[in-house]
Amino acid sequence: MMLSYPYGWITAAGLFFLLILMVILSSQVVIIGHLRRLGDNDDVELNVKALYGIIRYRFKVPIIQFTGTSVQLKEQVSKTTASANTWSQYYENIDADKVMSMIDKFKQVLEMTRNLKGWVRQTLMKVRLIEWNWTTEIGTGDAMWTAMTTGAVWSVKTSIIGVLSQMVKLKAEPKMIVQPIYQGSAFRTEWSCIAQIRFGYAILAGLQLLVRMRKWKGGVKAWQNILFKA
Repeated sequence: MMLSYPYGWITAAGLFFLLILMVILSSQVVIIGHLRRLGDNDDVELNVKALYGIIRYRFKVPIIQFTGTSVQLKEQVSKTTASANTWSQYYENIDADKVMSMIDKFKQVLEMTRNLKGWVRQTLMKVRLIEWNWTTEIGTGDAMWTAMTTGAVWSVKTSIIGVLSQMVKLKAEPKMIVQPIYQGSAFRTEWSCIAQIRFGYAILAGLQLLVRMRKWKGGVKAWQNILFKA
């Protein structure tokens, strides 16, 4: 009888850790996006929460300035874990050369990763979109052009939702408003969304991507050389 006690404790501990693992894997990774443009003021923000808020990531662009040949961004990044909280702020200048460089990097990554499009499609199928709000007010100063522009903006919005519905699971009716402004010229838009994916699915997707990367010559290091080279 005395010998059975250690095995009982081991079994109990195993079941306890199994329960904890199931709770962790079934928890939700919550992605909250927000974009707003009012006149010349822009605000872009992305928040990611995982493990019941223990892990948090916040990316915010409070200032977007158009200089004619480039776009200047003021970026703020905040990362929070159970043991640390880091925050950084920096400026970035995006011009035509940088855009072309990013496109070239994307093409290289696409070519060197086995079925990357399939991985993206498979991962997005696990994402649930539980909120989508997009309100736009637009006026051109001319009634006819305002009406035509309003119709064009509405068509773009419905097309985006149509494509999105083929990629992720819509759990709520998207709310979209396009309001014409016939008195004067103006443009205001505000968009927000909330998406979720189970932590277990996110971990599995990361492992699958790592396997696809390693199958290519150079593996993870080749990815790093492409994405982070000057």
